[in-house]
Amino acid sequence: MIEVAAGIIRRADKLLICQRGADGDCANLWEFPGGKREAGESFAQCLERECREELGIRVRAVRPVAETVYTYPERTVHLSFWEAQWLKGTLEKRVHAQMVWVAPGELGNYAFCPADRDIVLQLQKG
Repeated sequence: MIEVAAGIIRRADKLLICQRGADGDCANLWEFPGGKREAGESFAQCLERECREELGIRVRAVRPVAETVYTYPERTVHLSFWEAQWLKGTLEKRVHAQMVWVAPGELGNYAFCPADRDIVLQLQKG
C-alpha cells in the first residue's frame, strides 16, 4: 500500500489545488498538494517536505482532517489529508501543470483524482 499525505492549504477563503501533468497516473486530473511518505517519516513531515520539493513553499501541517483508502486497478493508496498553514514562499510549477486557488464551492468544476473525491465532497459541504 502506498501512503500519501495531502494538504488542505487555505488562503483567505480559497483552497490550493494542483493539476497533474499529462504523463503518469491520474494524468491531467486535479489533486491537493502532497506526495508519498518516505520510510521513517510521519504524514505531517511528508506533507511539509513535499510542499517544499514540489511547490517551493513552506507549510506547517496543523492537524489531520480526513483519511481514506482507495484502490486503483494497479495499486492501493492510503491518503492522509491535513490542514496546513502557509508559512512562506512563492508557488513554483516544479511538478504540476497548473496550480490554482479556488473557493470550496468551485471544487466541483475540476476533475479530481478518484482518491480525492470524498474530501472534495466534504469541503464543498463546509
